[in-house]
Amino acid sequence: MTSDSDTGGDGSERLPSLDDADEFTTLPAEGDASDLPNDAASGTDAETSRGPQHRLRFVLGAVLVGAVVAGGVLFATDAFAEGGGVGSTEIGESSTIDDDLSRSEPGDCLQWTVNPPSQASIVDCADPHRFEVAGTLDTSAFPSSEFAADAPWPGEERFASIRDENCPAVVDRYLGGGLDPAGRFSVGLMRPGRAQWERGARVLRCGIEQAGAKGVQEEFTGRVADVDQSFAWPVGTCIGINKETREPTGKVVNCAEPHAFQTTGVIDLSQRFGGRNSGKPWPNTETQNDYLKRICPSQTNKFFGGADKFADTTLNVQWSVTAEVGWLTGSRRVACYVALPDRGGFATLVGDARQGELLINGRVPVPPKKGPPGRSLGTPVPLPPGYNVDDREIPAPGG
Repeated sequence: MTSDSDTGGDGSERLPSLDDADEFTTLPAEGDASDLPNDAASGTDAETSRGPQHRLRFVLGAVLVGAVVAGGVLFATDAFAEGGGVGSTEIGESSTIDDDLSRSEPGDCLQWTVNPPSQASIVDCADPHRFEVAGTLDTSAFPSSEFAADAPWPGEERFASIRDENCPAVVDRYLGGGLDPAGRFSVGLMRPGRAQWERGARVLRCGIEQAGAKGVQEEFTGRVADVDQSFAWPVGTCIGINKETREPTGKVVNCAEPHAFQTTGVIDLSQRFGGRNSGKPWPNTETQNDYLKRICPSQTNKFFGGADKFADTTLNVQWSVTAEVGWLTGSRRVACYVALPDRGGFATLVGDARQGELLINGRVPVPPKKGPPGRSLGTPVPLPPGYNVDDREIPAPGG
């Protein structure tokens, strides 16, 4: 069987095809979610299908007085996917159409190994797994000739359209609310591989998976209805950049590669605004910004080992917020990160900002000048209304 999920791509890369009938593949959404890249990804000969593109969008907020700090609002749509190639992961195909995947039911969790490839098997959802089954598609609802016993292989584009047209509704019903559109999970489809199709397999499973780096579904634990769906990149993670649009790609990259920003902390909003079962209302964007502008700067200074070391990078502190729809699904985590606005997007960073080897748009950052002790050369504090600057030296009154 094969898992089709949302995949990235800029439309310029031709999809690979499957020539080996003894293997089947999984097609995840590209770009990571919660963990750093998994180098165990393999398979460039696997069959893939292209899902809809999803972009990571940023809106910058105001500069805070007295520091090189900017509040940012991070929004994402569905799973991260932007640019780059289409990855694939081989999974061992069963020699029979009667296997764990064909026997799986809504609520079952499926696991397989990437290296070496193995068949999908049903596991306890409390254990690591790569796919949660949400429902079975009734193929009798499709044109009878399309899924007949002698029907030809539908092709990757057709399976992708079946997934996009049918699986989101199946997942919504299964969860009783739906996925966080800015969260780490995405809708996927488990379908027969070509060899299984030729042996008569016709079962289609809609479900939920977590997009991973290099085309590999990430492992996660727990049922999606019971876990936080928001992203929580490890501190220090770097997220790639599209140099043409100057927008983040959503893909986790090595910090030595060009990137848009680097994370400096993960904040759990439930500590201030209530957990997923608290019944408390969504704190609007302004409320979240007022809270995070007091937390992310200190988290960032700690990340760099001091405010002076951070100031030397010339970068700004920014943070993500949780949209109302995400709040209602239980998402409570947001990220603090450092970046630099550039012409409506982001400057291109290269290097780990902590290591003192940072390049911004190809140049070494020039730290701001430091004045004598007790004197600041930074942005002056605004005067109250009605006050004017007066440079005259007026003697103090006698006595």
